Amino acid sequence: MSIKKLQTLPDSRTSRIVTHLENNSVHLEQDISNYAKGRQRYWLNYKWDLANRHFSHGVKDTRLWNFCKEIFPKADLGLVVYGGVGIDLHRDDSYADWRGVGINLGEIEAWVYDCQYPNFHWTPTTNESNPKRYKMNPGDVFQFNTKNPHSALNPAEDRWAIFLWHVNRKFRNKFEAFVK
Repeated sequence: MSIKKLQTLPDSRTSRIVTHLENNSVHLEQDISNYAKGRQRYWLNYKWDLANRHFSHGVKDTRLWNFCKEIFPKADLGLVVYGGVGIDLHRDDSYADWRGVGINLGEIEAWVYDCQYPNFHWTPTTNESNPKRYKMNPGDVFQFNTKNPHSALNPAEDRWAIFLWHVNRKFRNKFEAFVK
């Protein structure tokens, strides 16, 4: 399954979201991922700790989270990213269910996606590696398989994006116990 474009937000809505994110940029911090050194980001709603492999509280932003749930009703947590640092080819960490949603809110050279798993579940055989570049315009909302390698190439210095995930079955009980 390749990337599937779900919609393109109207320019006016994209601008309102970007303005909201700019007004909340105080939440940005340096990304700790080895794949995105120097990128700025913050977790929305809940946070997955890559180092210690547990959930904690993210930024609570009701207005932004309501928008995210409109886009991806099953979303449990999100990552807001900002700036001119992309991310190298990677697969999303093990908490993430197979289906993820990206909301591109700025200019980027390309989103690279390598469709090794053809569906939204594990299979004993995979497609051969064949990364493809996708043009993402501001306002593009897309669905992707989180377990397929993907990257962001050369984002603009003022680019914002939001990525949304549903917590998978393996980590669901741990997540729900934390949320209580």
